[in-house]
Amino acid sequence: MSFKQESEYNIYMFRYFLLLAVMCIFLGSCAAVPTTNTPIPSRTTSPTPKLTSIPTLTQSPTRTITPTTTSTPTKTPTPSVTPTPSLIPGAAPTFPPSRYLMITNGNRDEVYIALTFDAGQQPQDPAGFDYEIYDILLETNTPATFFLGGHWATSHIEETRLLANNPLIEIGNHTWSHPDLTTLTPEEIVEEIVKTQDAIYQITGFTPRLFRLPGGDFNDMVNGMINWHGLYNIYWDVSTGDPVPSITADILIDTVLDRTQNGSIIIFHANGRGWHTAEALPSIITELRAQGYIFVTVSQLLGLEPIPETK
Repeated sequence: MSFKQESEYNIYMFRYFLLLAVMCIFLGSCAAVPTTNTPIPSRTTSPTPKLTSIPTLTQSPTRTITPTTTSTPTKTPTPSVTPTPSLIPGAAPTFPPSRYLMITNGNRDEVYIALTFDAGQQPQDPAGFDYEIYDILLETNTPATFFLGGHWATSHIEETRLLANNPLIEIGNHTWSHPDLTTLTPEEIVEEIVKTQDAIYQITGFTPRLFRLPGGDFNDMVNGMINWHGLYNIYWDVSTGDPVPSITADILIDTVLDRTQNGSIIIFHANGRGWHTAEALPSIITELRAQGYIFVTVSQLLGLEPIPETK
C-alpha cells in the first residue's frame, strides 16, 4: 500500500471511529432519558394527596355532635321524681351532756305510766317486726316509746318511718348491734351510740334523745358514755320477760298488773321476739286504764315533752 493509500485509509478509519463514538454517545443519552424521566417525583407527589385526604376522613368529629343531640340531661329529672328510700345525708345533731345516769321510773306521785318496746337485732341474727302490736296501740289510742337498734332500723326502713310518723309513738336509741356494752372499749361504745343516732336521723329526720341498754347490762363507763352524748339512759321497773317463749299471755298480764305503779316504765319487745306480747297487750291496756293509769311516752313521763290534755 502506497503512502497515499495508507493515509486515505487512516482518514477513513478515523472518521469511522468518530462516527461510531458519536453514535454511542447518542445511544447512551437515549438510554439515560428513561432514568432521568422516571416518575419518582410523580410518585412522591401521589402520596401527599392521600395524606391530605386523611384529615377529610377525620371529619368524624362532626359526628361527635350526636352526644349533644342526645338531650338525656332533660331526662335526668327522673331521679328527683323518685325520692322514696332517699336518706337524709350527714350526721345527726348532737346534745349537751345529760344529768341523769339512769332512769327506772317517773314521778311516783302521778298516775302516768309508759309502755316501751325494744326492736333490735344483731347483724348475724336478723329480727322482724310485730305489726299486731302496732295495730293494737293505734286501735286503743295508746302512746308508747320504741327503742330501735341502728342495724334493725336500716333493715326495716319502712317500719322505722311508720313508727316515726305516728304522733302516738316516740323513738329511742337501742345501740347499733345489740351488744353487751360492758364488754366493749370506750371507742366501741361511742360507735354503737353515734352510729345508731345517725341511722335513725338519716331514715326519719328525727334525732333520739332516749337510750336503752341491750339486756340491761351496764357499768360506770357505759353510763358515762351514754350521758356524755346527751342521752337519757332509760331502764325500767316492770320487766315482763316476754322474750321467753314459755311466758304465756296470762303470765304477762298477771306480771304487769301486779308490778305496775305510778310512774312505771314497762318493757316489752316488738321485733317478733315478744312471743305472747300482742296476745296479752289488749287486756293489759284495758285493765291498767280501768285502774286509773294514764299512758304517756317516756319523754312525757319525764317532763321532757308536755303531757297532752285528757278528756
